[in-house]
Amino acid sequence: MSIGFSARSAVRGYNFHVTKERWAQVGITIEFLIVVRTLGEFFRLMHVHGANFSTAVAALYVGGALIATCSCWIAVFFYFFRRYTLSASIALAAIPILVVYKIAMIGW
Repeated sequence: MSIGFSARSAVRGYNFHVTKERWAQVGITIEFLIVVRTLGEFFRLMHVHGANFSTAVAALYVGGALIATCSCWIAVFFYFFRRYTLSASIALAAIPILVVYKIAMIGW
């Protein structure tokens, strides 16, 4: 006896489509978290090195934070002008730039 319920009707298809605007929002959020994490590293180093902490060590991390902050600002700028693809691309391009900066300036 059937009550009008079948296994096929219980499984509904869900189209998980992420818009360009959402990708831009995710990219900007990730960039902001990169800035926070990089500046947090400054305080971690200050705690670890104590009295031996120098501005030369901190400058390398502040440089990375500046790169992340500028790219985040540019991504937000384009986001406000509804250039979502460009905004997400800038956010995505900042990640390998920061990795190269870290390897070249700070070391692996």
